[in-house]
Amino acid sequence: MTKIAVSSGDPAGIGPDICIKAFGQKKSLDYVPVVFCDADLIKERCDLLNINSDIQIYSGESIEELSSKCLWVDHHSLCEKAIPGNPSTKNAKFTINIFESSVERTILKEFDAVVTCPINKEVINKAGIPFTGHTEELARLSNTKKVVMMLASNNLRVALLTTHIALKDVHSQINNKNIEDTISIILKSLKGDFGISDPVIKVLGLNPHAGDGGYIGTEEREIISPVIESLKKRGQKIIGPLSADTAFIEKGTDIKADAFLAMFHDQGLPVIKTSNFGEIVNVTLGLPFVRTSVDHGTAYDKSGTISADESSLIAAAEMASVMAKK
Repeated sequence: MTKIAVSSGDPAGIGPDICIKAFGQKKSLDYVPVVFCDADLIKERCDLLNINSDIQIYSGESIEELSSKCLWVDHHSLCEKAIPGNPSTKNAKFTINIFESSVERTILKEFDAVVTCPINKEVINKAGIPFTGHTEELARLSNTKKVVMMLASNNLRVALLTTHIALKDVHSQINNKNIEDTISIILKSLKGDFGISDPVIKVLGLNPHAGDGGYIGTEEREIISPVIESLKKRGQKIIGPLSADTAFIEKGTDIKADAFLAMFHDQGLPVIKTSNFGEIVNVTLGLPFVRTSVDHGTAYDKSGTISADESSLIAAAEMASVMAKK
C-alpha cells in the first residue's frame, strides 16, 4: 500500500471539498492519502457538505499505522479564515506552504507520491510570490533540469513541449534539444510508468497545416522534422510533424498514438479536456518522484457545496498509487 501526500490547494476553492468527498467517506482504498490542509478548515467543510469524516491528525505515522478509512490531515494553519468562493492573497502563503511541504517530504521518501489540488496563480502572484505553475515549481524544488507536463485519460495522452508561457515566446522554445529531450522523457515514462513496451508518439507541427511544406512557416521543415527523422533512425516510433487540426482523428489509421506531443499549451489541452474532462490526470514526467494532479481549476462557485466533483482527484490518486508501485 502506498502513502500519498495530497496538497489541498487554494483554501477558498474546491480543493478541501473534493479531498473530503474522495478520501473522507470511510471507503477502503488501495492507498492512504494524507491531506495537507488546516484541520479546522476540513472540519468546517465537512459540516457544509454534511459528511461525517473520521478526521485524524497525521504526525508521521508509518503506512502500517494508518487506516485508509480515516481522513488523515497534515495540519498547517491558515493565515486567515478561508471563506468558500472568496480567494484571499493573505492565504497565498498557506497555499504555497502546503504544496512545498508535500513535495519536499515526498522527495525525502516520507510519502510515495504527491497529488496536487487546484491553485490560483493570479492570487499567488498578487500576494507577491512569483509563481508560474505547479510544473515549473516541481522542477525547481527537486532540482530537475527538465520536466514534461502530460494530461492522461483512459484513451488519450497529450504532452506539451512548452507549458505556461506567452504564445509569443513559444517560437524560442522550438529547438532540436528541447524537442529531443522532451520526447526522450515521454518515451521513458510510457515504458516505465505506463507499461508500454514499444510506444508510438505523434508530434504536432507548430504552424497551421504543419507549415504546408514551408509556405506557412519553416519550423516543421527546419527543426521538428530533422529531430523526428534522427529519432526514427535510432529505432523510435515517432510520427510527424502532423497538422494539429486533424492529428487527433485516428479513425481509419493503422498506427495509433500512445501519446501526442503538442507544441504549446492551448494546442493540445483543449482536445483532451473537451473529450474527457473530469476523468483526466495531469502527470509531471521526468521528476525523481511521482506527481499527479486534477485536470480542473479552483471552481470557486462550487466551493463549500456538495456539487464539487471529486472524480479527477480520485483518478489522480489512483494513478499516482499505481505509478509509485512500479
